[in-house]
Amino acid sequence: MEMRGGVLGQDNDACVQLWLDALAARDGTVNAAAVGARAHGKFTGKIIRFAILGRAVDGFALTLDHGQGTASLEMLAVSPQPSVRGRGRALLEDAMLHAGNAGCSRFELLVRAGNSKAMGLYASAGLQQEGPAQPHPLGGPSMLALARSLR
Repeated sequence: MEMRGGVLGQDNDACVQLWLDALAARDGTVNAAAVGARAHGKFTGKIIRFAILGRAVDGFALTLDHGQGTASLEMLAVSPQPSVRGRGRALLEDAMLHAGNAGCSRFELLVRAGNSKAMGLYASAGLQQEGPAQPHPLGGPSMLALARSLR
């Protein structure tokens, strides 16, 4: 499982497509235009780490600097093909490592309520829910804020 730094402008489209494919596999349907536009917009933030698994984007994670020592995992997706286990964990660990190395003391993310697979991964990495659920800007199940200290 090869991990590399993503190249802005070169890898964005493949990652957004993987994001759409993963959401469709999880939810059965996805509003590709709205979700794709929102996903593309995330690549314009202050990037701490843009990591890709495999030469042909088998998974990726995008971590942004939200200021005041806080890193935010904006997107993490792996190919819906169940060929290799541990890809999500590897991307999450890489994101937290780079956030800590960048001087961040806090790591946070938002996850859909009911996404038990992702919730299990994040809980195993020490992330805990903070505050009440929030509505998702595009609708559907609400979002839960998870966070942990990196110190």
